[in-house]
Amino acid sequence: MNPAQLAPVVATGGVVLVVAVFVALLAARAGRRRWQAELAAARADVESLTARLDAIDSSRTHPQPSVSAAPTPEFVITSLPDGSAPLRVAEPLADRDATDRSTGEGAGLSVGEFATLAVGESLVRLVSIGYGVRRALSAENRNRIRFEMRREVKRARRQRRLDLKEAKRHLRHVATRSAEDAA
Repeated sequence: MNPAQLAPVVATGGVVLVVAVFVALLAARAGRRRWQAELAAARADVESLTARLDAIDSSRTHPQPSVSAAPTPEFVITSLPDGSAPLRVAEPLADRDATDRSTGEGAGLSVGEFATLAVGESLVRLVSIGYGVRRALSAENRNRIRFEMRREVKRARRQRRLDLKEAKRHLRHVATRSAEDAA
């Protein structure tokens, strides 16, 4: 190829390389901005959860108001799955209308809150089971299990052979003893 023809190709390749590096830098910068935004959102979530936990902790230190002798409520949450005492006790729907919602006094779990808790707990369990199954079915674990199974099969075969030899030895010993006893 003629060097005069090669010069435009090299120059075009250099321009393409510069553009590719520039695009890669922009993509990396956008990825970093997205990561920083996610980090800021996560920190804000942690701060809001910390504030909620502090509020719950301070509400647990105050004595809870006693439940009045009203007709049987539709549902009452008496304990949590781990056996600890409830944070709030749900009230019947008729009593909820009478409570002051702005202060939150006497407010129990609403139907929506109860459904959110139930679905959230189920979702957490489902995700954890999915993670465990995915991890159990990974190639590394399947290979490890296959290796252990082969090793166990070999050990069992070896043990059966030894047991068979021991049984034959015992039968020979019993047969020779009975022949000696008969003579």
